[in-house]
Amino acid sequence: MATTTRTQVEQDMKRHTLGHIFTKLKGQRRSRTTFVIVEGSDDLAFYGRFFDKRVVSAYYSTKLKDDGKVDTGGCEELQHIVKTVLNDGRTDKVVGIMDTDYRKYVKGYVYPQNIFHTDCRDMEMTALSTSSVRQALSSWINGFEDLWSQLVPALRYAGTLRVLNDKFRLGCSFKKKCKIYQVFDEHSHRIAVDWKRRYDKAFVRACLKSKNQTTFQKLCKRVVLIRALTHKLFTNYSQEDIFDICHGHDTIQLLSLCLVKSHVYSDLAIWEKCFDAYTPGDFARTRLYAAINAWQTEKGLSLFKTVVAA
Repeated sequence: MATTTRTQVEQDMKRHTLGHIFTKLKGQRRSRTTFVIVEGSDDLAFYGRFFDKRVVSAYYSTKLKDDGKVDTGGCEELQHIVKTVLNDGRTDKVVGIMDTDYRKYVKGYVYPQNIFHTDCRDMEMTALSTSSVRQALSSWINGFEDLWSQLVPALRYAGTLRVLNDKFRLGCSFKKKCKIYQVFDEHSHRIAVDWKRRYDKAFVRACLKSKNQTTFQKLCKRVVLIRALTHKLFTNYSQEDIFDICHGHDTIQLLSLCLVKSHVYSDLAIWEKCFDAYTPGDFARTRLYAAINAWQTEKGLSLFKTVVAA
């Protein structure tokens, strides 16, 4: 990386991820340090406990915006950070861990150098796929397995629409315009009878949002949406593993909504239960662990805590 670019990044070195890394690379321990970058603060708490802090510096991705503020970067910034550090040339001991999301449905997708990904759709679904986490939830939530089976159809359907959104670049903002609570009936405190109609309506509206678009652009968007919905009719996503297609945050939020004591079973409380129940042994059995372990073995490194590597 050019010296001017490096200097520019280091000007705010104590406020964002790249700056922290470049500061460490100036120190005497740089040859002994491996950098692990994850998407967000929850990911850092989840994965950070499995790495040996004596040899690993773990961060979640942040970026410096044009207005001088620091913001969470997510998976795109994570990939940018890893690539920038590798291009800088002072170390090749940097890895990124990110959610698989729906990349398995993108034909020919290849993960960038030193980027590793979750076994399931995301970190949350990977945790929920383990027997230890499911048993913990079953002990805590009466009738958990029955409730889970009731939620799966709506969660799978929402996940399928997310696949279409990614695959056809429909531009639906699920976080703002197509939230999972729209399948929930507040009066009956359960999944709405007409949940599919409600969610389809929200999805189509979000996709066709046409602010500042020309008539031709609106028409093109409608054509693409029709193609996407036609694709859904002829593609059997119902056979996909629920942990690959369901969205983790949607799953935890809908589970919380359907529990009467939502103040007890909040999103945060449910995730904390999952977090605590997910063991080092669970992590050591993942393909993610196996991939990082193969990488560290090739480099002659030992990054994991003994309890994980054993």
